[in-house]
Amino acid sequence: MTGGAKRGVPNPWLFEEPEETRGLGFDEIRQQQQKIIQEQDAGLDALSSIISRQKQMGKEIGNELDEQNEIIDDLANLVENTDGKLRTETRRMNIVDRKSTSCGMVMVILLLLVAIVVVAVWPTN
Repeated sequence: MTGGAKRGVPNPWLFEEPEETRGLGFDEIRQQQQKIIQEQDAGLDALSSIISRQKQMGKEIGNELDEQNEIIDDLANLVENTDGKLRTETRRMNIVDRKSTSCGMVMVILLLLVAIVVVAVWPTN
């Protein structure tokens, strides 16, 4: 066994240097990394701002939905009250209709009775 690396197995510490850092010194690479970090921070700040606006919009939408639900509940109560009143008045109309129909029949019978009496009593000369 040799003290060096085995043939065919790459050394994990040896890698091909990327094009961006090839030929740069340590300080230059660190500056490049700082620039990348600053760009990422700016991107994260923009993302945070967008998420904050979406959060605010979500809260406003939630408030609007609450208001709309209250309006719908009030409307549903009004419709229930109106439905109850309409049913009551429909029942009353049916009662009046039945009474007027039976009253009309009584009137026709009375008129026919009077007509029979008049014809029976009318002199025939």
